[in-house]
Amino acid sequence: MPSKQTKFILAIALQIVVIVSIIIFKLSVLTGGTDIMLKIVPVDPRDVLRGDYVTFEYEISSVESYYARSERIKNGDMVYVVLSPDGKYYGVSNIQKNKPVNGQLFIKGRVDRGAEESQADVGVYRTFGGVDLHIVYGIEEYYIPEGKGRNMSFWNTDAAARVSVDENGNAALKSIYVNDKVWP
Repeated sequence: MPSKQTKFILAIALQIVVIVSIIIFKLSVLTGGTDIMLKIVPVDPRDVLRGDYVTFEYEISSVESYYARSERIKNGDMVYVVLSPDGKYYGVSNIQKNKPVNGQLFIKGRVDRGAEESQADVGVYRTFGGVDLHIVYGIEEYYIPEGKGRNMSFWNTDAAARVSVDENGNAALKSIYVNDKVWP
């Protein structure tokens, strides 16, 4: 039977392995992914307990259900949002539940809200035309150096994010741009 000291060392080693694997995963997305620019819509600039950070949504976060044409999507579903260039930013060209296989650029997200259950077909979920699906990509928060976020407002500015997306649709936020300048 292992001693208490051995158990303690194993517990610490496991935690270190988990943290290092998360860092390696994010670094692989940042270095091996495709860089794209996404238009952002800011939500909240500061949290007293967590310090200076920015929480925002992307223009591709609220998507008309029209783009999910033949898909039966419910809240909580993992979806693949196929992206296409729209000027200097990327926009939505399609939403699907299966990973695209034809070399299209896509980002993986989870439907947070907007999908509704059909009253006619109990147990069958679908979206209704014109309803926005809200999709979360896991890159909606960006921490900034302490004190740099004070007195900053993204309202009435051209705010965007440089995001790296790998071949599996995983995304990592690289930087924020305000009026075409890196911020902060």
